[in-house]
Amino acid sequence: MNRWINYISVLASALMLCGLSLNAQETPDYSEYERLLKTYVDGDKVRYAVWAENPGDVAAIQEFVTVLGQTEIDTLSKADQTAFYINLYNAAMLEVILENYPVKSVKTIGILPFSIFKKDFIDLAERKVSLDDIEKGILLKQYFDPRIHFAVNCASESCAPLRAEPFKGNLLDQQLEEQTVLFAESDRAAQVDEENKSIAYSELFKWYADDFDVENPAEYLNRYRSEALPTSYSVDWIDYDWSLNEIKEN
Repeated sequence: MNRWINYISVLASALMLCGLSLNAQETPDYSEYERLLKTYVDGDKVRYAVWAENPGDVAAIQEFVTVLGQTEIDTLSKADQTAFYINLYNAAMLEVILENYPVKSVKTIGILPFSIFKKDFIDLAERKVSLDDIEKGILLKQYFDPRIHFAVNCASESCAPLRAEPFKGNLLDQQLEEQTVLFAESDRAAQVDEENKSIAYSELFKWYADDFDVENPAEYLNRYRSEALPTSYSVDWIDYDWSLNEIKEN
């Protein structure tokens, strides 16, 4: 009897492992995307002109976005899913800039200002979604973390810089933390006027005030800054610069 019990136990374990292997999926292959980022992202800007002159690499980012959209997302861990959507957003933004290059601002792509953010042009499973769908409808609802605001890149000067490597589930917390620190320490986040005792903040903190859940943007930024911003200064806003985050080639 014990032998049969042991046999059944071993068989059940084997079937369970088999089921796990059928349901599990490796994370997407980001190696080609990583090559493209390391080739064309420099500091807080992108070499769009050089990239656009290389048809093979323009095709490569298009292919990456297409293949990424075929990922079986439900089989990934939550961290891998979050990284997936951030990468899909950033890669799709690069794709659309290169398809329309030369362009001075992402907001001019399309019939109406900012219409590219609402256009359903990204293949995801069996449907098409927009950049806004990914950022606002998926990431900031299903995977909420205010640091995501500093990971997605809108191809503009006032955006948090595009990270020169893919986001990955096993590194996600570290990568989000680094992106937030980078933004918080920069003039994109806050500009202090000592004479008038005021601080101008990125309009991200006005548009997404509920996400940051603070009375004063300094309260959030000071968690990531080496030098704290005064919370007693008056609050103003930096006009968002939508010009392309492009390295001007000589």
